[in-house]
Amino acid sequence: MDSSVTIHHGPYDSIPDTASPGLKFLKRFLPAMDSARDSDDQIAPLFTPNAPIIIGSNPPTFAYRTTPLMQVRSDHFSHFHHDVHVAWDIDLVGPNDPSNKISSESEEFVSATRVNLYAPLPGNIRMKRTVLYEATSETIFADDPDQFMVKVREFSVIDLQGKDDEDLQVVEMRIFTDSRPVQARAAALHTQSAFGESATEAEPE
Repeated sequence: MDSSVTIHHGPYDSIPDTASPGLKFLKRFLPAMDSARDSDDQIAPLFTPNAPIIIGSNPPTFAYRTTPLMQVRSDHFSHFHHDVHVAWDIDLVGPNDPSNKISSESEEFVSATRVNLYAPLPGNIRMKRTVLYEATSETIFADDPDQFMVKVREFSVIDLQGKDDEDLQVVEMRIFTDSRPVQARAAALHTQSAFGESATEAEPE
């Protein structure tokens, strides 16, 4: 399968307007993910309804079930943000691209591979892209008196399809991260609330 790769280093808000389609999508996508309020209205249109969202080795959930829950974050977090370090946009050439030269012997195998990687969307799909990004997620709990920021490294893979730049949607998202620091902070705050102790002292280094 032919492909080309575009790389961006730095925060998502520094992605230029002239960037590749996948990077421009990321510039729209992550602010919607990071928004504390009205996130469902912003994020839901960026996913296909049945797009699986897979976090680590957990079973997949689906976008139509997951995106409404993102708005609940505003009740628990006073700050949530992705600080992007590097992002890659891979342009996957579609099977109908005239530049593809596939022999009759390999055509069946290649077609099957593409079907497995990308279930077709309704309409005339012209773009298939995979965006990968490495970031640090920043989380502050709303009820944290110290407003301590929990930072966790994250690596995500987003598969996109669409008719053009503005029509791209997530068809699958995979997130690789360690949620234990956030869980530990939540547990420390619960203990603090119950016993009046300092949650910051219990924070692991």
